[in-house]
Amino acid sequence: MSQNRSVVSYLKWPLIVTFVGLVLSAWLGWETEKTLSAVFSFLLVGTVLAALEIALSFDNAIVNANKLVEMTPVWRKRFLTWGILIAVFGMRIVFPVAIVATFAWINPFAAIHLALSDPDEYSHIIHQSHSSIAAFGGTFLIMVSLKFFIDEGKSVDWIVGLERNLRKWGSIRGLEIALVLLI
Repeated sequence: MSQNRSVVSYLKWPLIVTFVGLVLSAWLGWETEKTLSAVFSFLLVGTVLAALEIALSFDNAIVNANKLVEMTPVWRKRFLTWGILIAVFGMRIVFPVAIVATFAWINPFAAIHLALSDPDEYSHIIHQSHSSIAAFGGTFLIMVSLKFFIDEGKSVDWIVGLERNLRKWGSIRGLEIALVLLI
């Protein structure tokens, strides 16, 4: 017998975590500048970032749902467990700290300390490494898009002439990597 759950029951924990996050952003505003203006400023930034994170996560959820259908239950569980850990903690916490540690030539614990104690210097290091970060991100995105355009198995073309011509080369493994290296 299946239990009918209300929509609110599914949203209970996400709403609690969001509320706690917004309270913490307001608290951080107070701790940083000790003004009501800073509280509202940090709260606004926290709200906008939360909204963006939610909106931008929907496309990943759709892609992931389509991939999960093809997986065995064991791999679904692994994907959901490790994939979420890597996406949430790896890309949003570990990766930025690793960038700062690498570019500042400091150990990761010093980078975390820097983030907590001197956010201006941490921000400066991130901004200094912007070109490398953008190059890495751009390379990744162009490889993903080329893999999509070259895919022989897809049935919908966005740029018909270009995609049909690229698909002729689709059987060449690693073609998108070679094209990116040529660029």
